[in-house]
Amino acid sequence: MVACSRISILLTCLSVGVVVMSGAWAGPVKCGDHPIRLGYYENGFLYDKGVGINQDIVEELRKRSGCRFEARVMTRARIWADLASGDMDMSVSGLKTAERDKIAWFVDYMRMKTYAIVHNDVVSRVQSAREFLHQTQLQIGVVSSLKYGGPNDQWLDQLSLAGRVQETSEAESIFRKLKSHRLDAVFAQPPVFRKYLRDLAMNDLVEVQDWSPEEKGQTYGLVLTRSRHDAMDVEPWRVLIGELKQEGVLRKIFLKYLPAKDADAMLIE
Repeated sequence: MVACSRISILLTCLSVGVVVMSGAWAGPVKCGDHPIRLGYYENGFLYDKGVGINQDIVEELRKRSGCRFEARVMTRARIWADLASGDMDMSVSGLKTAERDKIAWFVDYMRMKTYAIVHNDVVSRVQSAREFLHQTQLQIGVVSSLKYGGPNDQWLDQLSLAGRVQETSEAESIFRKLKSHRLDAVFAQPPVFRKYLRDLAMNDLVEVQDWSPEEKGQTYGLVLTRSRHDAMDVEPWRVLIGELKQEGVLRKIFLKYLPAKDADAMLIE
C-alpha cells in the first residue's frame, strides 16, 4: 500500500508538472507595445465592408487576448507584400505554401474547398477540369494572389500559360464578369460564391461543379509574420483558436453566414 501510494503521488506530481509546463509554453498572448497591424481582404462572407467570418473571429481573439488591433482593408497582393516586409503583423484565412512559410506562421481555423462556378451557356460542354481545359476558347476568373490549393493552382498555371486566366483584385468583379458571360467560369469557395450568387441574383445563371470530388479542401488560418512573432509567440494564438473550436464558437460563426452543410464542412477535424 505504501509503494502504491508513493507511485500514485509520483504520477500525480508528474501530471501536474505536465500541465504547468504546457501552460507555461502557451502562456498569455504577447500583444506587444503597439497595436497588431492586421490586414483584411474583401472576399464574400469572409469579409465584406466590415462584416464577415474573419471579422467575427478576430473580434473573438481580441476579447480573449486583450490585444489591440489596427485593421486595414487591402488587396491580397499588398497584404502578402507587407507581411514579407514587416509592415504588417497579421492577416486572416491564409493558405500555407512553401514560399509563404518562409515569412509567416500559420494557425489554421477552417477548411475550404474550391468549386468551379460555371456559366449555364457552357455547362453542356463542361463538367470537369479536363473538359474545360480542352475547350481552348473558354476563360476562367480568379482573385489575384489568392491560392486555391494543390491541383487547382497547378491547373491554373497551365491555363495561364495559354492566356486563359483573368485575374482581378476583388472577387465580386469576377462574378460580375461571369454574370455578363465575359468569363465562362470562376474558382471560389462556399463563403465566397454563396454571397455573390445571392447578391447578384445569379443562382439560376450558373452551375456549381465539384472538379475534385476526392478532395476535402485546403486549411486556412491566421497568418503571423515571422518578423514580429517567434515560435513561442504563436502557440498562445493556437490555444485561443483551439478554444474557439472546442467551445463551438467557430461553428456558430460559420452558421451565421452559411448553410449547416457548408459550415460543418469548414470545421477542421
